[in-house]
Amino acid sequence: MLKVASFFSGIGGFDLGLERAGMEVVFQCEWNAFAQKVLRKHWPNVKLIGDIKDVTIDEVPQAEVWCGGFPCQDVSLANQGKRKGLEGDRSGHFYKYAELIEQGRPDWVIVENVPGLLNSNKGDDFKVVIGTMAELGYGVAWRVLDAKYFGTPQRRRRVYIVASRGSQRASEVLFEQGAITIASRQGLGKKEASASRFSESNLSSTLYAIQHAGIGRKASAGPQAKGYRNDGETYTLDSRGSSDAVCKTDAPFGIRETTGISSGVDANRFRTLGNAVAVPVIEWIGRRLITVAQN
Repeated sequence: MLKVASFFSGIGGFDLGLERAGMEVVFQCEWNAFAQKVLRKHWPNVKLIGDIKDVTIDEVPQAEVWCGGFPCQDVSLANQGKRKGLEGDRSGHFYKYAELIEQGRPDWVIVENVPGLLNSNKGDDFKVVIGTMAELGYGVAWRVLDAKYFGTPQRRRRVYIVASRGSQRASEVLFEQGAITIASRQGLGKKEASASRFSESNLSSTLYAIQHAGIGRKASAGPQAKGYRNDGETYTLDSRGSSDAVCKTDAPFGIRETTGISSGVDANRFRTLGNAVAVPVIEWIGRRLITVAQN
């Protein structure tokens, strides 16, 4: 069984997905106090360290697979005009992650981030990420995947990077052989193209989403005005969370009325969900990784 060291663990999306794929989590690193409570509840026997800046390689147990999505705020398109890229205080944690990878030399590394990483600083930041992994001796593949094609009712496009030490096997994890069906028009897609195992989805209009004061404004006004939809698919939950609402169509407006969660927990819950990875996507990657590793 492949062992996993989880960095920037959040509430354990990577951890749960890779466990479902058949791996064992042996290490977690997460600084957020609320997220730490979630991790300790679900993985009480796994070693947990807070800030990655305090981690030394001696503290990381042996693990073939390292995973983590370093903070995205400095490369995210949501921060229009304020993107500092990898030089920012948060997204700059990538360099510490890379330092630990150089020392630990795991067989596999999985990284998740927002698509904005691809064009941050005119693509130079993504070049740094890929180039760094190549310099450390890894073959690298990357692909943008959307959680809506993996059985979730939520759009969540993310770039996934897989790196395999000393080989090009990473591409076998993220890409299928043969042609992929192209959608006939925007908004349509073949689930079989990326995730045949997750063919069932919530396609009925049983929920709606309102995000960041977008009521009455056009979606073209920008990411702060995504507005209203009730087509069975919600916008990506925003980590800021304070203005997001996801409600059933027959329920009163508001988070607490539909989820039963107290007002004191709402902000934390939606912030951590906004920062989380989609578990079905990670499970799909994990299962493919295991198959490639065993061949």
